[in-house]
Amino acid sequence: MNLGSLEERQKRNNEIKLVTAALNETKVKEDEILRILMKVCDIGRKEAMNALQNEKFMLSPCRELYHYLIMEKGFDAYDADVFVHKYARTALAGNSELSKLTSAKLFEAIRKTNY
Repeated sequence: MNLGSLEERQKRNNEIKLVTAALNETKVKEDEILRILMKVCDIGRKEAMNALQNEKFMLSPCRELYHYLIMEKGFDAYDADVFVHKYARTALAGNSELSKLTSAKLFEAIRKTNY
């Protein structure tokens, strides 16, 4: 595999993530998000579904938790990043129901199981 194709693939994946995040944050309906992803990003339904699920159950909750930790809990950026990567990602990967919690409740749930 040449480096150029790897960089292009990473760029494309980042673009898909950004489009998915923007659409999800603006509360666009799921069917419409999938349709737009398939058309604008030129991806299949399965890849669009995977992008949307990753956004809803992992990326968005982690992003919101990161901001909560800094703004509400007084974490610095480094500590918030470590908390999210070390604890939140693992917790969310193991239990998708946690993604439905507010950032405050997610933080408490993770803290109770890891401290």
